[in-house]
Amino acid sequence: MCVFVLVISKMCQLLGLSSNKEVDIQLSLREFRHRGNQNPHGWGFAFIQNGNWKLIKKPDSLSSEDIKNEQFQFKSKFVVGHVRWASCGKRTHQNTHPFHIGQWIFAHNGTVSSIKNNSEFKLTKFLPEGQTDSEYAFCYLLEKIGNEENIERIKTILGEESDKIKKNGNFNFLLSNSKVLFVFGDNSLHFVHRKSPFQEVTLIDEDYSVNLQEIKAPDEKAIIIATKPFTKEEKWSQILGLKVFKDGEEE
Repeated sequence: MCVFVLVISKMCQLLGLSSNKEVDIQLSLREFRHRGNQNPHGWGFAFIQNGNWKLIKKPDSLSSEDIKNEQFQFKSKFVVGHVRWASCGKRTHQNTHPFHIGQWIFAHNGTVSSIKNNSEFKLTKFLPEGQTDSEYAFCYLLEKIGNEENIERIKTILGEESDKIKKNGNFNFLLSNSKVLFVFGDNSLHFVHRKSPFQEVTLIDEDYSVNLQEIKAPDEKAIIIATKPFTKEEKWSQILGLKVFKDGEEE
């Protein structure tokens, strides 16, 4: 049985990126690793490398990792990241986010465990490899998307189905097909739009400041998504419902 843990500080955390250029996530990662202290049961990142998704993940705390290690030096136009509090499913590699099926990547924050025993959400095509309600929801959404490739139609499907799922708990997610990043905010998800003119920013959980103008290209644009804001000075906006991001802009 999956147990919903009502501890605000102990909740999975999401990190997402949509950029018009291949960029690293070192600044965001420097902040995100602190979230691993309260979510020590797994970490994972999915990103595009040579045109294909690559996943790195581990059922351990991100706070114990050396983020200067080569495996974290990737650059991509899309990133989906997650640190896990195991409220549903054992602490295993199979239960560690993000999840990958075909061209799709998915990571979730929240608990919607009741959908696993609800005939309305019965699976017929995709079956989870692990035990999490998150992967189950991912399989369900993919079944509803089917072979649809039109982004507007997919957006409609995701909006309708996500509204159904969130009635069973909290449902915040990142979903990408390497072309766009779909983001659904239920109760805890935020984003910031970074573009020129860049400013100086300070991380929330670490006394570290950097002038973005010194590390960003003038024509660089990026959307950063996080469960809780990463920086103090930037204007982070809460995401409620479905948004679609591409090339560092909202579609």
